[in-house]
Parts: sequence; C-alpha cells; structure tokens
Amino acid sequence: MIETASIADLAALHEIEAHSFPNPQSVEQLAAELANPQARLELIRERGAPIAFASYWLVVPGAQHAAEVHILSIATHPDYRRRGLAAHLLHHALDAGRAIGAEIATLEVRRSNVPAIALYERHGFSTVHVRVGYYQSNREDALVMLASL
Repeated sequence: MIETASIADLAALHEIEAHSFPNPQSVEQLAAELANPQARLELIRERGAPIAFASYWLVVPGAQHAAEVHILSIATHPDYRRRGLAAHLLHHALDAGRAIGAEIATLEVRRSNVPAIALYERHGFSTVHVRVGYYQSNREDALVMLASL
C-alpha cells in the first residue's frame, strides 16, 4: 500500500536515499518537498518502516502548457530491491498525473543508472535529450526522459 510520507518518516527516507544515490537529499530537502504544494512524497512500508519511496511533482497546467508529472526520485532500500516496489511507485505516480489530466511525464536520470533506465523504458519513457555534465559531483551526463500519458 502506498501512503503519503510524514515528517516522522524523513530520517528513514534519507537513509534510503543514502543507500541509493551518490548525493542524497538531506532531511531538510525532503522536508521542503513535504511543504511544496505541487510535490508528492509517497512511500511503501513493511512492518511500519518505510522501505521504498517516490518523490514527484504534479505540475498544474498554465495558460500555455499541459499538466505534467515530473519524477524527482524513486528509491528502494537495498534489502527490499528486486521486488517490483519501484515499478509500483512509478505506476502510482503516473496514475496521479493522469488523474489531473497530465499528458506527459518527465525525469532526469544518471547515464550510469542502468537499472533505473530499464525501469523507465519498461514504463514507456524514452530519452529525448542528454544534459552533458549535469551532475556536479562527477560531471556525469543526465538523460532527460519523457513518456506520453
């Protein structure tokens, strides 16, 4: 079951981030996402503890743009990987976008993150642009991926 994260979950989400990304978000950055009205920070628990989460924005349409879903991160604690949790969270985020009339979903992913790229491709994303040297920590490229909803 997917539920909305709370302040009490942030330390556990930060730990999952630290296991998953070279430059994890801080607890303060995660808290800012909770306070952002367009952001969603949702998780899956096992025995009460967060084991996977998704952070994404539902971007409401403006006068010249359609609504979209922007995936910021999806991460699973290493002890719970390869169980389909990330796919479940991604599917949920895309459904949330469809519910507000979003026509596209976008994201950036490190070129070296082969498992994430495969997940996104299985869900209809394709690479539309490369941001050369996007990640400041090691100047790695980011693939900009887009899916039509």
